[in-house]
Parts: sequence; C-alpha cells; structure tokens
Amino acid sequence: MNDVSAGPSIRKGKEYLLVSRMGRKSLHARWLAPASARNFDVFLSCYDPNVPAVTGEGIRFEYRKGKKVEGYSGFLSEHASLLRNYKYICFFDEDVDVDAEAISGAFAMCSKYNLKIAQPALTWDSHFTFAALLRQPGFDLRYVNYIEMMCPFFRQDILERIAPLYSLGFESGIDLIWCNLVGESPEDFAVIDRFPVRHTEPVGGNKAANGFVGKRIYEDDIYAILKMFKLPWLRTVPFSGVEQSGGRTASRLHLFLAAILLLGAVSLQRPFMYRLRAVLVYLRHLMLGPASNIKVSLPSSRP
Repeated sequence: MNDVSAGPSIRKGKEYLLVSRMGRKSLHARWLAPASARNFDVFLSCYDPNVPAVTGEGIRFEYRKGKKVEGYSGFLSEHASLLRNYKYICFFDEDVDVDAEAISGAFAMCSKYNLKIAQPALTWDSHFTFAALLRQPGFDLRYVNYIEMMCPFFRQDILERIAPLYSLGFESGIDLIWCNLVGESPEDFAVIDRFPVRHTEPVGGNKAANGFVGKRIYEDDIYAILKMFKLPWLRTVPFSGVEQSGGRTASRLHLFLAAILLLGAVSLQRPFMYRLRAVLVYLRHLMLGPASNIKVSLPSSRP
C-alpha cells in the first residue's frame, strides 16, 4: 500500500467518511461536487497504479493492489484508528453515480434514524439485482433485512463488528451475512428512498478484476459463505416503511401495492426479461410474509 496524501488532506471535524476501491472508470468526481454540500471526507483506495492520485481538501488517496473485498480487508486493518474518528463510514463501488448533496443527505438520515447498516435506494434506470432496493416513490426509507455490497453505510461500531467478514477470503456473499450478524431490531437496517443513487454498470461488470474468471462464478462464493454460516438465502423484503408524509406502515398490502409501481423500471435498461422477473419475484416475496433475519456468529476458525 502507498498512501500519497496523508496529513492535512483530512482534518478533524466531519462525522462521516466515504471510502471507495476505485480505478480509471471511477465516478468519484461526481461524489466530490459540490464541495460546499459535503458533510463527509473521502478516502480513495486505488487498485490501478496507472490512475493519477486525487488530492484536495477532505480527500485522502492511496494505492492498494488487490481485489475489491481483499482490498477493503487490508484497508480496515491498516486504517482502524482513522475509522474510529467517524460516526458512519460508507463503501462505494466505483460505478455508483450520485452527487455530494445526496450522499450527505443519506449520511444525515443514517444518523437521524441511528441505523446500523443502510444504503441509498437505486434509481429505476440502475442496473440491479434485487428489486426491493429500487427507489419506492412515497417513502423516505424502508426498514429491510438485507443491505447489498454496492454502497453500504455502516455505523462505526457496527463496521468494527462485521470487519472480519472481509478477511474470510470471499469476494461475493458477505453482504448476505452482515445483517444477520448484528441484527437485533426490525429497525436496524434501511434502504433510503429519499436519496437514491444510480448504478451505471451491469451487475458483475468488474467480475474478472475481482477474481471471477474461468469456471469461478459469484454463486460459488455465495453458497460457500452461506454454508459456513449455516444460513439459507433469505428473501429481501422490508419490515416496514417511513413515508414522506411522516407516517409509518408495516402493512404487507400497502407495501405490495406501492411496489407494483416498480414495473415502470423494467423497460429502462436491458435485459428486460431479467428485470421483469426480478420485480415479479419481489412482489411474490412481499406476499409470502414479513422480512426476517437469523442470528449468526463469526466462525471460531477461518477456512
């Protein structure tokens, strides 16, 4: 690892930190502007030695080789003392498109609702895996049982507790574990609809750089880590929602009827049939019953 901008680039004062494993395709310039709207510092951990260093007020930059999760593992270990200076830390994929004002808003909502782990909802024209994480009109946030790895926001004490997941050797699937590892209440985790982000690249677009080559696929890691923790692959659904009007609802019928609007997202990106199936699966899951988590503990020994 080579830290090229330690020192005065990050000063004490801000409560929030955005971290990203990034390379030449990174959209970090969007996250930094407008600077006046930023309530967060930025730490860019670059896996590509050919990318020029990024400097500026509230910005720190390092070169760190390795895959995505592997790189975060090293980052968490080496910068543990720095991370303790912040109330919330988010990990952004480089292909997430959003401005500083929306990121600041998401951090503020995490703090307001004392969320353990959260993420911004995805705009309807995003590439997505789970339709439950698409932006729902009429909601400020929805309490859910799962937060994906694309752009999670962690409360600092929770990040310390789930950090060992990054060192288990899996490049996919750890996000299926962390809510089950630290969950205690149906209001611990939320997808934030008020401040959505756009996922610009197809899911798995950077899989080769993360070690998924040849016959190795994402599902290999997913099923291996689920087996390690003796977990099923839980449905991704909300416990309840906080509406923009200030009201709250846990009605399955209300949540189902609101989610029907997500069919409008199907035609905004290809492949259409995949997106349609994802929305229909989500609607079915909503009617099957409420969300749930299953309490797990970290393994006593690593694979």
